[in-house]
Order: sequence, then structure tokens, then C-alpha cells
Amino acid sequence: MFSWHDAEGARHAISRVDYPLPPRPGESIASLCGRELELTREDFPQLAQYRPHKKTCLSCDAVWRERAGMRPNPVSAR
Repeated sequence: MFSWHDAEGARHAISRVDYPLPPRPGESIASLCGRELELTREDFPQLAQYRPHKKTCLSCDAVWRERAGMRPNPVSAR
């Protein structure tokens, strides 16, 4: 099982096995694409001042879709 989290200007997928509890500002998390991400307050859209939409990390999206048995995202297949 996976969930998505904002970090470093994009939305990244993270493993719920590795992170069963929601991450918090100041923590480091590893994304499915293998990046180590340091979370800031701006990465939490539930805080009203940080709700702008961020682009999805296409590398995380590709790994997520492969592991879930889904077809590749047509946007990233171009």
C-alpha cells in the first residue's frame, strides 16, 4: 500500500509499510523513486497557507503504477 505526499515541489509516493503514520514537518522520508526527501511545513497542503497544487513526480508515478499492476501513465510515456 502506498500514499502520496508533497515534497520538494512535487507529489511523491511513499510506502505505508515504511511510514504507517503520516509524516510530519522536519522528518526525512524515502520516496518510491529512491529520493530522500526532507519535509518542510510547505509540504503539508492540509495547512491552509500551503494548498497550491504541485506536479506529481513521474518517476514515483511509474513505480507506483508498476507495483499496482496498472498501465503506464500516458503523460510519462511520451
